Amino acid sequence: MKDLIEKVVRNFTEFFNSLDAGKKISLVTVASFIVITLIGVVLWASKTRYKVLYTDLNKEDSNKVQIFLKENGVSVQVSDDQKTVSIPEDMAEVTRLKMLTSGFSFSGTVGYEVFDKQSFGTTSFVQKVNKQRALEGELVKTIKHLRGVKRARVHLTIPESSPFVSEKKPPTASVVLELDQGVTLTESEIKGVSSLVASSVEGMRPDAVVILDHRGKKLSENIGDSVTANTANRIALQSKINRKYEAQIEEILSKVVGQGKVIAKVSVDMDFTESISTKTEYDSENKAVLSEVTNTQALQGSRPSPQGIPGARANLPGERPQPGIPETRNDVKKELATRNYNVPKKVTKSKNPTASIQRITAAVMIDGKRVPTMVDGKSVMKYEPWSEADIANFQAIVSSTLGIAMKRGDKITIKNMEFHQEDMESIEALMRERENRDLIKNIFKYLAVGLTISLFFFVVVRPFIQWVTDNTVETVEDFLPKTLEELEKVQANQKLPGLEDALPQIEEKLNPEKIEGNMLREKIISLVEGNPAKAAQILHEMIHNNESDKQIA
Repeated sequence: MKDLIEKVVRNFTEFFNSLDAGKKISLVTVASFIVITLIGVVLWASKTRYKVLYTDLNKEDSNKVQIFLKENGVSVQVSDDQKTVSIPEDMAEVTRLKMLTSGFSFSGTVGYEVFDKQSFGTTSFVQKVNKQRALEGELVKTIKHLRGVKRARVHLTIPESSPFVSEKKPPTASVVLELDQGVTLTESEIKGVSSLVASSVEGMRPDAVVILDHRGKKLSENIGDSVTANTANRIALQSKINRKYEAQIEEILSKVVGQGKVIAKVSVDMDFTESISTKTEYDSENKAVLSEVTNTQALQGSRPSPQGIPGARANLPGERPQPGIPETRNDVKKELATRNYNVPKKVTKSKNPTASIQRITAAVMIDGKRVPTMVDGKSVMKYEPWSEADIANFQAIVSSTLGIAMKRGDKITIKNMEFHQEDMESIEALMRERENRDLIKNIFKYLAVGLTISLFFFVVVRPFIQWVTDNTVETVEDFLPKTLEELEKVQANQKLPGLEDALPQIEEKLNPEKIEGNMLREKIISLVEGNPAKAAQILHEMIHNNESDKQIA
C-alpha cells in the first residue's frame, strides 16, 4: 500500500513538473475550486437542520421556552425579533410532546390546571383569584380556536356579591384579539365572541363585553341603553326588509329581462308605535233578569173639612165637626219595583304590532333588449328599449309582489335605461394575449439560459479541461514522421527527437535505437494498412521525383 501511494505521488509530481507555468496555475485553481466545493457540500450535508418549534411568541413566552429547552439539553435557535424558536429537526416532535406532558403552559393561558397544585391552608382570597385566572385562561383557549384569531387576552371584572339588590353590580369583561394578517371579523362573529364570554360568567350581559383588536380599535357595539338598542334593532329590521323586497323584485324580473339587467332599490317606512285598545260590546236582545225588588204601600183615611173660626183652635184634633159639613178623605196606594238585568257584554283587548308598514317606495331600473340587426352585411346587436306596455306589465308585477297600496301612499317607479356593457370578449382577448406574451417570454428566457450554459460548457469548460489534462510531453505518434522530409531526417539522425522525454520509464540498459526502429516500422505499417492508396501514391511520387532529379542532373 505504501509503495502504491509513493508511486502515485511520484507520477503526479512528474506530471505536475512537466506542465508550464500557466497550466500549473490553472490546475491549482481548478483543484482548489473543486476542493472548496466538496468541503461546502460536506459541511452543508453534515449541518444540523433546524425546524420551527413555536412562532409568533411574545417576549415572555419566548424566554420561557428557551429556558425549558436549555434545561433539557436541546440546541436552540432564536430569530432576531425573539418571536420564533427553532430546534433540530429530528427532535421537534419529541420535544413538543415532552413540553405538553410536563404541563408547560404559555403566559395568559393557564386554565383550570391552576388548581392542580394547591397548598394546604389557601385563603379564600387566593381561591377567588385563582378561580378568576382559570376562567380567563379557559376563555382565552376557547377563543384562540376561532378562525383567524392568533392571540387573545381576557380580563374579567366580577364584583363581590352583596345581600342588597340595589348595590349589586353586573360583571363586565374586556377582550383583546390579535387576528391573522388580512383577517377581519364579521358582525355576527363579534357578537358570537360577546355571547361566548357573557355565557361563561354568571349574570353577565353580552353588552357588558368590550372587544378590541390588537391596534386598540373597538370591534363591539356594546349598546347599553335599551332605547338605543331598540332603535338599532329597528334600523336593522328595516334594512332586512328592504333587502328582502329588492331580492324579490330582481328575482322575478330577471326571468324576463335577463340576469344582471335589473337593479332595484326599496325604501320601507315603518311605524314602531305600540298601542293597546279595549272594546266592550253589549247584547241587549239576550238580556236576563238578575234580581227584582218590589215595595207596595197603601194608606186610607178621612178627616173633617175646615170649619169654625179660622185659627189654631179650629184645626185642633178632637174637635167635633159641625153638622152638615163634608169630610175630607185621603187614600194613598204606593208601589215601588226595582228590577236588575244581566246584559251580555264582549270586551276585546287588542295590541297593534310595533312594526307596521306605513309606506313603500320602490325604484327599479331595467336594461333594454339586444336585437340582432344587419349593418353593412354584418350582424350587429342593437339596443332596443322596452315598450310602454312592457313597462306597465313590469310595474303591475312588482306592485303585486310588494303589495303596493296607493291609498297608503306607496310609490313605484320603473325606468328603462341602457346599462353600460363591459366588452368581455376584448378583455378575454387581452388576457389571452398577455398570457401568450408571458409564455413566449418565459420560453425565450429559459432557452437563452440553456443556450448560455451550453455555450459556456462547449466554449469554455470543455476546452479548458482538455487544455489542462493535455500532457506537455507529446505522444509517441506525434514524434513519428508524417512526411518524407521528416522520414529522411530521422534516417539521417537515426533517432526520434523527444523520444527520451516521452518514455521516461524506459531503463538505460534497453537499446533506444532498436526501440525507435521497431516503433517506426510499426507506425509505417499501420499507416500503409490504413490507407494503401495514399501509400502507393506517395511511393509513385517519390519514384517519379527521383527520376526527374536524375534527368535534370
